[in-house]
Amino acid sequence: MLEIGLLPLDERPVNTRYPQMLAELGGATLHLPPTAALSDQRRPADSAALTRWLRALAPQLDVLVVDLGMLAFGGLIASRTTDEPASTALARLEVLAELRHSHPALTIAAFNVIMRISNADDAVEEPAYWAHYGTRLYQLSQWLDRHSRGEPVAAGLAAARAAMPAEVVSDMLARRLRNHTLNLAAVDLLQRGVIDQLVLSSDDTSPVGLGSREKRWIQEWVAMLELDRDPRLSIYPGADEVGSVLVARAILQRAGTAPRFRVDYADPAGAAIVAPYEDGPVSTTIARQVAALGGTLVESGETIVLAVNPPVPRRSEWHPEHAAAERTSRSEALAALVARGVSAGRPVALADVAYPNGADPALIGQLGALAPHLCAYGAWNTAGNTIGVVLAQAALTQLSGDTMAARRFLAHRFVEDWAYQQEVRRAARAHLQRTSGVDDLDTALEAPMRTWVEHQLAVTMARAPWLADWRIVPGSVRFPWHRLFEVDFDLAPA
Repeated sequence: MLEIGLLPLDERPVNTRYPQMLAELGGATLHLPPTAALSDQRRPADSAALTRWLRALAPQLDVLVVDLGMLAFGGLIASRTTDEPASTALARLEVLAELRHSHPALTIAAFNVIMRISNADDAVEEPAYWAHYGTRLYQLSQWLDRHSRGEPVAAGLAAARAAMPAEVVSDMLARRLRNHTLNLAAVDLLQRGVIDQLVLSSDDTSPVGLGSREKRWIQEWVAMLELDRDPRLSIYPGADEVGSVLVARAILQRAGTAPRFRVDYADPAGAAIVAPYEDGPVSTTIARQVAALGGTLVESGETIVLAVNPPVPRRSEWHPEHAAAERTSRSEALAALVARGVSAGRPVALADVAYPNGADPALIGQLGALAPHLCAYGAWNTAGNTIGVVLAQAALTQLSGDTMAARRFLAHRFVEDWAYQQEVRRAARAHLQRTSGVDDLDTALEAPMRTWVEHQLAVTMARAPWLADWRIVPGSVRFPWHRLFEVDFDLAPA
């Protein structure tokens, strides 16, 4: 059996549970660090404990998948909030060279994110000053990048800088420099053969801004090093899906198979739309996610049809104000997509990226009898998050002989991405507003909301005949980061 170790992006279920479910699908064993050694939201991971875990586990592994930010900084949030210098972070990467020397047959795949710059006055995942200056820092990021491209924006850039304390701007830029240094070090690890595969993903990015500028800098070095066409390196929008993709890639490579995907868009024109939180057309995101998985895109002779509900031109979350018009304008295309899926003659995976952070209700209404026969489904968070996990799920479902694991994963995706993210989460916020005057959890509200959400999920699942064989395990609903944005739960046969 293939033995895989995973040092995840952070401790949330999307970065731990999903890879575990995929490993189960692919007949592999996945090893994760002890929970106590990992990060806990804003608390950084225990870097020394993680290094000890890597050294102890390496002799029994075939593949090691490592998030460099977890190893170097202590997790995703820690990479944005801690004050350790770049030299300390880079020193923690030396264990990878040690493992390469001691275990030359071990395959090491690594990934890291190009740091996001959140467009919100919210410091939950950012330095404290983000609560006051987040949107202004985002605008400054846009001005800085536009200025670097030669646009005549000097006055706007100067005004943006003047709108904030100089120490806030300096700290934000210094943190980005530290992260950029780690990404350059990652390229160096690949160039020196310390790692065998590298993914650098752009976290919550946009066509203009410091994230895009830093990606261009990295790509310049990659080109000079003649790594720009190297299949070992992938650079694309994403974050939370990368661990799942690299775990699936390892399983597929061991099996000696490379899935072939033919893409079918509900509206072919949608292939050119840039999804929210991304910096290029969704067709480019798909191509790069397929390459990171180790698959290929084909026009015919596919092993899997990837059916895509592309981003709506509005490029924003689903909103009741626009729902009727968007449903009417797209209903014919969605119906045709489902009809083609039914008659495809090949396994069909459905990537619903019409909106970020939840399913398209119009598409759910069209699915009907096709839903339980999909080999994969996803509609969560960003387009890159959805596409990466859908591709991994589809490929391993086709490889797997474990039909129960495949059915459970498919049901889990519908419950989380449609039932919770689109339906119950919205209702939960409204419920909190009515009953408590707040729109998110606090310590006193979390326990009763777990019970409330569990009941609402059961009610919503009852509306979907394809979920009739599943139920939420009583008491299993959890909020991993003590907020409504993420949920976790266990499914059992009904």
